[in-house]
Amino acid sequence: MNKYILFLLILLLSTKSFCQKTVFIEKYDLPAEIKKPGQVIVEMPFGYSNILHVYGDTAGLKTCGDIFIDVACTDYPINASLVSLNKSRVASFLKRFPFVEEGQLSQVNFFQQTDGALREKAMTMFHGLVVKFRPKQSSANAKTEVVKLEEIVKTGTSIPAVKPATVTKKKDSANTDLERIYANRPRRFVNGKWYIQVGRGGIASLDYDTPKKSPLDSFIVRDPKDALDEGLINKSEYKEFKGSTAIRIYYPHWVSEDVLIPKKTVTVTEKSVTTTKINRIPDTSILKILDRTQWQKASIVVDVTGSMYKYTAQVLLWIKSNPIGSLAKNFVFFNDGDNKPDKDKILGNTGGIYSRRCNSYAEIEGLMKATMLKGGGGDFPENNIEALLKAEKDFPEMEYQVMVADNWAPIKDKVLWQHLTKPVRIVVCGATEFNVHIDYLNLARKTNGSVHLMESDLYNLAGLKEGEILKVGKNTFIVKNGMFVETGYEDHK
Repeated sequence: MNKYILFLLILLLSTKSFCQKTVFIEKYDLPAEIKKPGQVIVEMPFGYSNILHVYGDTAGLKTCGDIFIDVACTDYPINASLVSLNKSRVASFLKRFPFVEEGQLSQVNFFQQTDGALREKAMTMFHGLVVKFRPKQSSANAKTEVVKLEEIVKTGTSIPAVKPATVTKKKDSANTDLERIYANRPRRFVNGKWYIQVGRGGIASLDYDTPKKSPLDSFIVRDPKDALDEGLINKSEYKEFKGSTAIRIYYPHWVSEDVLIPKKTVTVTEKSVTTTKINRIPDTSILKILDRTQWQKASIVVDVTGSMYKYTAQVLLWIKSNPIGSLAKNFVFFNDGDNKPDKDKILGNTGGIYSRRCNSYAEIEGLMKATMLKGGGGDFPENNIEALLKAEKDFPEMEYQVMVADNWAPIKDKVLWQHLTKPVRIVVCGATEFNVHIDYLNLARKTNGSVHLMESDLYNLAGLKEGEILKVGKNTFIVKNGMFVETGYEDHK
């Protein structure tokens, strides 16, 4: 009980306990599978923090490592502060499961659902927590994950399939330019359509040089006295313009996004490519990225720490379907320290990094498994940059590096990325439309590299100028002082 009270006070008085985000979303959808390993759903009533029901892998919580929590609430009353309520909900979870430590909470997202403007509607929506976690890493877990990796590689059908050249329609690059222009303008969603606010505001006298009219401007022309009588200007503005023959009153207005950014397409001829046929494996995102990019002259740097096996298995399947050396033969695998205690880890010298120039699939698979068995991480952040620096040192002839990274884990040794000299193309594992990790966007920007997600490839991040906006899924980032800073999520209110 004392732990619960103390933690509740910490939650209410501090925002530094864990990484937090507030997300505005129309409706928070529960996972399709309720009883799933590594997941617990905690249902709570509308407006309260007491627990009604608990579903899922409660036994797994007892041995879990890092924990990620989504707190679902309703934006009712509209724009009300729900910080205290949501933090009380997290505290209730900790009271229910007292063996969970505060330090295990790696990230907490607060989802405010905007589709509940009426109390009656709000009360029907889900309120509570969706808790996701990974097992605490140990030698036993590492052995289990090696077995799971072997099962996926064995089950997956790794057969090269040639896709013939095709002519397709793709979005015109002009669309992207327009999207960037209007990215930071106010938006609203009405009757199934997005609208963007355009046009200037203000007042100009027609007796002087008026601003050049833009096609997006809206204005009316009035005698200053008539404008005051109609309530279009106030007394202070009338005093400023009363000597004018007439004034032009500008006002912003809303225009459909479809009108401002027409969905133009261009014809593109795609060359034939070799893809990997896959069968009955739990995730295919990394295979899709590696198949469509077909990188060459690169070192492959892979995070093999805990719970990455379903992604590293795809790397092995991809290698099986491509002759060694045709796309890559230089590999670096890292496990964040070979089970070294966190207190003994030194930035730049954490270790657990193994590299080899391989001439056969068996060499690559053996190196990966050996690295997994030597350690599975420990603390949440990982030594990505140390691994990249080793790849640069061991394989200096390569033009760039491809890193298969864990979106759940921040970069521990960011202070070292100034020493990288080659572009890094980052394949992000486990990202969703809400949570692409900002560390990997900044790493790509710093090295003139790129970020690759299941459905999109983000190039030229280094080319974005100060103040420019980047949209990734539901995230919005802005360049400040040369770095990406998260500005928030699309607001559907």
